[in-house]
Amino acid sequence: MGDEVLKKIGIMIPVLAFNVLAHAGAVQTDKEALIAEYRDMFQKISQKRIGIDESKIDQLKAPFLTEEKKIEVKKTKETKHSEPFELQAIFGKRAKISGHWYKVHDEVNGMKVVLIGDGFVWLKNDQYRKKLTMGNRNEKISIK
Repeated sequence: MGDEVLKKIGIMIPVLAFNVLAHAGAVQTDKEALIAEYRDMFQKISQKRIGIDESKIDQLKAPFLTEEKKIEVKKTKETKHSEPFELQAIFGKRAKISGHWYKVHDEVNGMKVVLIGDGFVWLKNDQYRKKLTMGNRNEKISIK
């Protein structure tokens, strides 16, 4: 019985070795195919893509839902600039001031938007200029 086992083992070893070598070749082929696939993907990703023109972006409506009611403010010499301006948000090249979205060159209660920066907006007319900031920057904050 021992000789039969040795004969079977003698036959099995070359068969197993052949299977292992054949499988290793298939794995190597799979890796090469995967590498080629990734090279193709990276080549496609690296190509320059052309986006939308900025003039078309400026023509888009604000992405937020807003009420379309505009408040008419009577402009007199006494109250022309007594209305408070509240800078509520800045999104790209647009600013939300007192509930309405504006861009550079738009008019807000008799003042023109001249600059929208990172966290601030400059308004100006013939007599005044005003800088609006997000929130109260001089507020003292303490953490306990």
